[in-house]
Amino acid sequence: MTRRRRNLIHKMAVYIGALIVFLIMAFPLYNLFLTSVQRESDVRSPDISFIPEYIMLDHYQTVLSPGHIVPIREAMANSLLVSTLTALITMLLAVPATYALTRMRLRGRNYILLGLASIYLLPTILFVFPLFIQAVRVGLVDTYVGLLIPYVAFTLPFTIIILRAFLQGIPVEIEEAARIDGCNQFQLFFRIVLPLMKPGILAGLLVIFILSWIEFLTPLLFTRDIQILTVVLGLYRSTYDIHLGQMAAAAIIASLPVVLLITVFQRLITRVVVSGGGGE
Repeated sequence: MTRRRRNLIHKMAVYIGALIVFLIMAFPLYNLFLTSVQRESDVRSPDISFIPEYIMLDHYQTVLSPGHIVPIREAMANSLLVSTLTALITMLLAVPATYALTRMRLRGRNYILLGLASIYLLPTILFVFPLFIQAVRVGLVDTYVGLLIPYVAFTLPFTIIILRAFLQGIPVEIEEAARIDGCNQFQLFFRIVLPLMKPGILAGLLVIFILSWIEFLTPLLFTRDIQILTVVLGLYRSTYDIHLGQMAAAAIIASLPVVLLITVFQRLITRVVVSGGGGE
């Protein structure tokens, strides 16, 4: 067998494997979409058809209608606000912290980085409950501030690790040349480093937004009256008669922002995440 033929067989095997994985992952989403655009009677029918004979949007209209039993519209607005603020606050804290931990000679820097990385080696529940107890003591439960604090606390270490790997890819010689030209530390950071970090910052904002959007445990504990989308979706299970079509429509609506962001900024997110995986 020639080398060219072996390479062709290898490529075919890779593409076939990728296609199989894609079909396995896409089938539940396709089934969810079908459930959201079919009548409730057809959804519950034993005669399953994977090719729809019709498409109706009644479930979407019902879910998004004012006064619906499950407040999807209010929950989406709150989730959008919390996720956006979490991304902005986390990035404002992560960028200078990343620069200090990467470029400056700080005592115990390696221990700090090890501590940040170790947060993701332990179950999240170990950190949520102590934060919840403190939030109860100071009266921050069911407030936006009380919700933002754990969100930022959980996304900040991940963001610093990702940005640090991205910053390590920027040559130090650029900063040394700027110092020779007379730049002080303030000018060096804002005029040289920050513009070079823009792709990493943008990708970091997107990743933080997505992580905040899909978070479930934190809003489940820290909120009662403030409706968050991931928690609100669970209300369908608490109703006497579960409407599968409405539940599917709500799930599709909840996943749209994440799907759109990943589709539009796929290359940027992949570049930064991959660089983060290769950081020292």
